[in-house]
Amino acid sequence: MIKRLRFGLFVVAVLSLTLCLPSTGMSAAPSGEPIVIGYVGMVLSPGTRPCMAIQKVAVDEINAAGGVLGRPLKYVIADNKGATSLSVEGARRLLMEDKAKFIFVEGRTEICLAAQENAAAMFKDYPHIMIFNGPMGRELTDRVLDEYEKYKFCFRDWDPEPSHYAQQRYFWGETWKDRFPKGLKKMAILWEDLEWTKPWRDGMPDLKLPPWEEMVEKDYGVKVVYSKAVKPRGTMYLPILQQIAGTGAQQIFYISSWFTDTESFAKQWADSAARDIPVDLYGGVSQTSDFWKLTGGKCLGMVGSFTECLIPLTEKTIPFVEMATKHQIPTQIHVHLAYADVYFLKKVIETAGGTDDVDKLIKAMETVETTYSLGKMAYETKKIKPYFHSKVRVDPADPQHKTYPGVFIQPIGQFQNGGKIQYLGGSCKENEAIFKGVGKASDFVMPAELRKRDKK
Repeated sequence: MIKRLRFGLFVVAVLSLTLCLPSTGMSAAPSGEPIVIGYVGMVLSPGTRPCMAIQKVAVDEINAAGGVLGRPLKYVIADNKGATSLSVEGARRLLMEDKAKFIFVEGRTEICLAAQENAAAMFKDYPHIMIFNGPMGRELTDRVLDEYEKYKFCFRDWDPEPSHYAQQRYFWGETWKDRFPKGLKKMAILWEDLEWTKPWRDGMPDLKLPPWEEMVEKDYGVKVVYSKAVKPRGTMYLPILQQIAGTGAQQIFYISSWFTDTESFAKQWADSAARDIPVDLYGGVSQTSDFWKLTGGKCLGMVGSFTECLIPLTEKTIPFVEMATKHQIPTQIHVHLAYADVYFLKKVIETAGGTDDVDKLIKAMETVETTYSLGKMAYETKKIKPYFHSKVRVDPADPQHKTYPGVFIQPIGQFQNGGKIQYLGGSCKENEAIFKGVGKASDFVMPAELRKRDKK
């Protein structure tokens, strides 16, 4: 019921956006042929729909401020209903009928790969830029370097799977040490059973990157006593949690995304034999305060990236979150990126002097930098697979240890009593100064203690 009510309010908010534009600071209305930006994705998806809504906000804001080089932006959505075949058809229609110059594709690697292949076949007749919104599959950018002329128009606004090694090393090596002063020796890992987690489960020998289970044991002395890949939706977690409780695990690490039904997981965890074992969620709806409401407070004590963040990570963080909250748009990581993408494209078009020369647009995509709500938006130009044409995050020469400072500032928070978010710092060492005075890893409280406080 809560989900349906929230979604209904959300749809109303989206439909009313064009009626709620600021009335001050208006520039001359843009004119001429519109620059078309398209999005291929599932309209009813709670993960993808907010990206579409926030990009429509950005388009309306830019048009209200005079457009781009005096021309209006036009935003068109192709609903793929979650199907690969409809994704290909949707992108084809955006190119042929809507004359889209920029196309975003929702963040599932398998859908992005299909759309990418079709777009490459059409590129000569319909030159454009394709941006993958949030997927991590390394194949998407491996092929850009392997066959540059064929795929040079493709970019990923997130990072590939190997970029996450450096973050996890800091997370496991530093923050868990402070959260578990008596030492963390045993942990359980749940993996969302989709392609994006497979490289971490198996490791990437060609990049000399080990499986995460091997890395956490070898480098930090933490033994993985339970590991299981689970379906994103429809999983009965109680038997799994019962098994975990019997292993002696001190920590549950759930590598989840916005496709994962973490709401059900939280509810079942809170009523299971594993309820006193702390949980870290990798991503998904737990990144906003909606998670507290969706779980009825059952997520008390859970930890994860929290990007509905009213902390000035950059000068744009608080204004962005307040604006999105006003429009009832949740602000998961990929929503921050989707909004930033439109303003990035604005600068790309201005740098290229228009949209007529796609090679100039590609060059601008490779060289432009902007600041957004979670750091810096820029694309990797070092010709190293799979980082080339992905959003910068780690040094491709040392992806297991070195993150670029300031390009992605990821707040980590714990749901504490009453739904309050207690920040535990960031996800890499370079961001420590930002969270000084806001929160640190030792501010973590065990779930059992938080439940005791609830009863008082």
